[in-house]
Amino acid sequence: MEIQTKFQDKCIEILEECEQFDLLEKFENATEEEKDSLAQQIVKLDFDFKGGLAEYCERARDLLNDSKMGVNPFGGFVPSVPTGINVEANSKEFHQLEATGMENMQDACFVLVAGGLGERLGYSSIKVGLPLTLLDKELCYLKFYCEYIKAFESRVIRNVDEEKREGFHIPLCIMTSGDTHEKTLSLLEEKEYFGLTKDQVTVVKQEKVPALIDNNSNFSVAKDKLEIETKPHGHGDVHTLLHQHGVIQKWAKMDKRWVVFFQDTNALVFRAIPSALGVSVKRDFDVNSICVPRKPGEAMGGIATLTNEAVNQKITINVEYNQLDPLLRASWNKDGDVADENGYSFFPGNTNVIVMKVSTYLDTLDKTQGLIPEFVNPKYKDESKEVFKSATRLECMMQDFPKLLDKTSKVGFSCYEKWFCFSAVKNNIVDAAVKFDKGLSPECGATGEYDIFECNAKILKMVGVEFEDTVEEDIKDFQGIRVKDGAKVFLHPSFGVTIKEIRDKITGENYISKKSMLWLQGEETTIHNLHLDSTLVTSSFPQTLEGEYKDQKYIDYVPLSPTDEDFENLDEVIKIRGFKLCPPENFDELNIISN
Repeated sequence: MEIQTKFQDKCIEILEECEQFDLLEKFENATEEEKDSLAQQIVKLDFDFKGGLAEYCERARDLLNDSKMGVNPFGGFVPSVPTGINVEANSKEFHQLEATGMENMQDACFVLVAGGLGERLGYSSIKVGLPLTLLDKELCYLKFYCEYIKAFESRVIRNVDEEKREGFHIPLCIMTSGDTHEKTLSLLEEKEYFGLTKDQVTVVKQEKVPALIDNNSNFSVAKDKLEIETKPHGHGDVHTLLHQHGVIQKWAKMDKRWVVFFQDTNALVFRAIPSALGVSVKRDFDVNSICVPRKPGEAMGGIATLTNEAVNQKITINVEYNQLDPLLRASWNKDGDVADENGYSFFPGNTNVIVMKVSTYLDTLDKTQGLIPEFVNPKYKDESKEVFKSATRLECMMQDFPKLLDKTSKVGFSCYEKWFCFSAVKNNIVDAAVKFDKGLSPECGATGEYDIFECNAKILKMVGVEFEDTVEEDIKDFQGIRVKDGAKVFLHPSFGVTIKEIRDKITGENYISKKSMLWLQGEETTIHNLHLDSTLVTSSFPQTLEGEYKDQKYIDYVPLSPTDEDFENLDEVIKIRGFKLCPPENFDELNIISN
């Protein structure tokens, strides 16, 4: 009883500090059970949020007032083209950058922002648990990322001093949310951390923040019970959590120099990470965003340098696409977000994959106590801007971290062709088909899988493998998503983490037909004079693939329709793609090389 009273007293104190007088009145008229429940929620929210709820409410009032008054967050800033480097895969410079990146990989650590469920995709579980490909349903995104980190480790160990090899690991931190935390932990434990050690993986959980119903920052209360409604605060919380839990401090003591932030469903990005790390090292960037070319007006944030001479401020930062064009029209070009000679915007597209210098990152977070700049985006009922259509909240974005840096910090980008480093998986197939018809990237299960095959096939072409050309008749339609159905090539991280490593493993004259499927894994797997017109799957033990495989044992992807008789009974990882895997009748006789 004494503990309950203390919670209630603390709750009243917090609500008074937050000026939540309407809620205080409801609290005073509530039952003891309701008071206890609300008190526990309020005290926990106050504890979880950096700075407490009073600071949250104060900042919310300021930001909501700015929103009501129409204050432009970029007022006074003049945009200009940012400093960065366009990296062409397989160029001489690219190979030099990859080599530099791998030389410095021992000083790297990784952060996976994994707070999302797959509901928008039509997938009911955590997004990192989604299989990359139907060819191996056990290879989910989280396993794939862990396999890459293991592959980086094995290459680093080859080249470090013997005394440093024992116990060497590349650290990984995963940010979860209330929706994904338990499932992520269960997946890691069930799969024994996918070959990583438990000690090298840290999991931090993001909490939600109070929803707000008006410009006075009054909390939104549930209709059927005395409980504050809460909403996600945004993936910018990853910075707060790394600081709050001492993760970045620990890594700094381990002499780690670089931290790489990446998102939950982009299988291609690890192809670019070694060279992007090389860019950070060579350019001495404090912050380096991995970017892709974007079309003017494309619904993708753009990286821009913003200068405000009046306050002596200069930042290079992501600007959301709906803010970028008016900003450019106001003070850069009267036509706004225009194209360069290649048809792309001068402001590259943000993939939300960022390489940061640990020393700068930690120093900055120490100064702000881990707090990241926030914004608010209320939807108003009318022009008075007094009443919201629905409750809002403060939000923060991971990519807004450079707002905290001073003018001397070096912020830039590394820009790659999209096929090489970016293929998000976030839309259900119906919404994806609408985007496809508009000429936009569908970013769905079907394109996520086929983009992996295309990227890997292009890499093998780069290093001299000949492929049979696809033609118009090879296009398949998966519920409105049309893709060219060429050779299905999967390069496991263990096979090679740099283009040079892959090139060095392939000799002679090699050919792959457009109906073939090739799965390459194993650090000591090589290819010599291979002619493939079939399915060929390797394992991790040393082997050389050579000779002819012409038995035409193909694996096909067959389009699905929601009207198919057995559609509803299919696994959702199949339904979200719009196709199913159809092996040949003699599946057991496929060319699967195992140990």
